[in-house]
Amino acid sequence: MSLYGSGRAEGIGAVALITVLVAGVQAFAGNGWVECSTASLQAAGLCALGAALCYRFLRAQGRSRFTAFLVGAAYGMSPWLGALAAAPNELFAAALAPLPLEFAARTDRPSLRWRWTPWLPLAFAAPFLAGFAMIGALAAMFAATALLRTITCGDRDAERPPALPMAAAMALGGVAIASAILLAPLAAWFPTTPALPPAELLAAYRPAQPQVDFAGALRVPGMVLLWFTALGMLRRQRHVDTRLWLCVLVAGAVPTIAVSVPWLGLERGFLSALPLLPATAWWTTLIGAAVLAAAGLDDFLDLPMRRRSALPWLFALTIAGAPMLPLLAAKEPQREWPLVATCLLLALLVPLWRRLGILRFKNVLAVVVLALLVTPCLQLLPMASGLAPAAPLGESAASAIAALLARPRWHYVAPLAVVSLCGLWSLGAWMRRPKASTTPKAARAAIVKKAKAGSRS
Repeated sequence: MSLYGSGRAEGIGAVALITVLVAGVQAFAGNGWVECSTASLQAAGLCALGAALCYRFLRAQGRSRFTAFLVGAAYGMSPWLGALAAAPNELFAAALAPLPLEFAARTDRPSLRWRWTPWLPLAFAAPFLAGFAMIGALAAMFAATALLRTITCGDRDAERPPALPMAAAMALGGVAIASAILLAPLAAWFPTTPALPPAELLAAYRPAQPQVDFAGALRVPGMVLLWFTALGMLRRQRHVDTRLWLCVLVAGAVPTIAVSVPWLGLERGFLSALPLLPATAWWTTLIGAAVLAAAGLDDFLDLPMRRRSALPWLFALTIAGAPMLPLLAAKEPQREWPLVATCLLLALLVPLWRRLGILRFKNVLAVVVLALLVTPCLQLLPMASGLAPAAPLGESAASAIAALLARPRWHYVAPLAVVSLCGLWSLGAWMRRPKASTTPKAARAAIVKKAKAGSRS
């Protein structure tokens, strides 16, 4: 099975499987199979792309293929990500946002740095190919912070990388981002939305409300990711910096809370200049929960007997707290049964790992988690029917080509220069790539001298 192998073919199979699965679910969550519009198919394809890139990002962080598959599917099937189709430009950025994070994680390893560092500028610019996007800016900020942390604090092997190549990569990345925003070659397919209230994205199956309820906020990462995040925190996981990613998770709700509190006056301050920030900042909550959930699940599957008290405590808290979730400021408590069912089912399933055995338990867990992920996505059916129709493919392509041809030629100097420099840098790095070390001549002579006459070569 592709989720348990260790070769490249298994990884390709896992990416293909997650792409087909997420695309099918999100396409059905649009207008159904019979009336699938171009807009819903476009949104489903972007969600599938985001799931595949999130899978690769988690693999770059060192997570197992099994865990990365489940968490990547949770990222692509997030109801919030499906509702982001109301802002096609931001949905495109959310789909490609894990790409710069993956490249920043790959450069954290000395053995892979020569291969990935030359292409960092293009990874930074990828989320901006449809124009400026707040989610793209957040992803670029996180990736740049990770690179600066690697330069100043060293990497996984306590080897500090040379600062000049990293600084050059980030400088070229800034030029590539500016060029992508200026040209915006995909803007005709993914137009920019001037403003998007957070309540419209978090409404799920309900009509848009003037205020965000607690149940809608829980649906951004989903209860699957939140439950495994809580499991990892109770076990004091070893794979990631829990405090850092927990701050990232919480930071996504801060702009929405600031806008929702009238007496702060922030909606008329700096947030008025960034109208999309409160709605799009929830991406940080989604990616933070994905990283913490993947690390927590991996830690549990690797050493399920470590900190055995964490699982009973989480079981008790889930049984006591899950029935109260619909009562916490939910607009329609009777419609929040997927949240309660997800918590209770995971709390009852995970303790069965000892009886089932870890391999059989992983199979059962994969089936249950995928079933739980599909159910909340189906709650978007009434809302997704209001998506604006997308322009026909031929018209979008013609308008995009006409807009690109109408630009002055000097607009293309910077992007062509960045691509050329990245290619030359990659070629030079490949020619100077570290080779496998051979046995030193002195050691080889000593080995031959001590060997018997019949075994010498």
